[in-house]
Amino acid sequence: MTSPQRTSTPSSRRRDPEIVRASEIQDLLAAVPSIIGIRPEESVVVVPFLGTRAGGGFRLPLPERLRRAEVEALARGCARLMETMPRATAVLVVVYTSAGYAEKRGIPQLDLGRAVLRRLGRTRLGIVAVACVAGDGWGRYTEPEECRQPRPLLEIERSETGVFARAVVDEPLDLAALSALPAVAEADRALVGEVLGRPPLLGDTVALVERWLTGPPDVRREGLVVRMLQFPPLRDQVTMQIARTAEVGAMQAHRQERLEALSAQTGESVSSLAAREFLAGPGDDHDQEMSALLLGTGRAPERGRLTQATRLLARAAALAPEGARSPVLTVLAWCWWARGVSSLAALHLNEALRLDPDNSMAQLYAALFATRALPEWVLDGAAEALDAASTCRGERLN
Repeated sequence: MTSPQRTSTPSSRRRDPEIVRASEIQDLLAAVPSIIGIRPEESVVVVPFLGTRAGGGFRLPLPERLRRAEVEALARGCARLMETMPRATAVLVVVYTSAGYAEKRGIPQLDLGRAVLRRLGRTRLGIVAVACVAGDGWGRYTEPEECRQPRPLLEIERSETGVFARAVVDEPLDLAALSALPAVAEADRALVGEVLGRPPLLGDTVALVERWLTGPPDVRREGLVVRMLQFPPLRDQVTMQIARTAEVGAMQAHRQERLEALSAQTGESVSSLAAREFLAGPGDDHDQEMSALLLGTGRAPERGRLTQATRLLARAAALAPEGARSPVLTVLAWCWWARGVSSLAALHLNEALRLDPDNSMAQLYAALFATRALPEWVLDGAAEALDAASTCRGERLN
């Protein structure tokens, strides 16, 4: 299944739209990384329009091998993404590849470009362009001359539109850099190992997580968070607290205390009790909100907390010994998925399952991500971005 991505999730404090006018197609291509918030490499980017206004977009990673089935799946994915944007009137699709015209003897991914055009031609949408940005030039699949000979990349690189776009929005995510865990000092890794080797005395877990999220760096605190993530109910508390507030984390902590008391009475492990309750379905309002959140429905997580958490969890995973890394990567994967960056979510989740094939939460997320490539709030946010852009003139940069 193709894996669409969008990096900008909605929040209660959405920034006002920035306006960038693109008079030529190369100017629009120069603005695409800023529109979608990602440096697109080896991917297909889909940008919905409402009239002449664009607001946000999606990214579909290119598979390593593009056979006929993969080509059709990608083209189908472009059309399906646009089905989630009922107000959109037009679409821009751009194929990004390091392959060049010279080696392909023409525009790269020609079969894909044609398949996308066929799929979009069956919709009600206008087509702004279906273009390719290759390693040695760019062109449109609808222009015979541009399919034979590339237009120079300098037209995109020197576009004033692109320069302005980069100046008014956050730096696009570098997926290649973010796919690897950060480098950490061996002394810090050793200290985390020592923390994990001590008796599990965590104290006020809600305050601990909040200081970890919002306070200055502290390696011992990072080790305690890694320890928390080894226990499923505490792992869920961390996830909820990241996505919501300390108050929600406290509610989840009370649930942990209840499960521990029940475990002491019955002899059943806390992990088993938590798994059984989750499979039985939500109980009270808090359980319902937790289930909806983890499954990608309901109210969107807090954008700033998610952004901070992806950075901190990547460092925590790098600090954790290999035997303790899988649960950390599992929560990191969910946070990237919640932000709409599903290729990074899949990468970290695959590594979590490689390290621990019996990680039940990672297994659940794998099934979830396969059936719901994006949370509902990401798709809703894309529609909201397009609506916001419709009140302005020009292309809205997300």
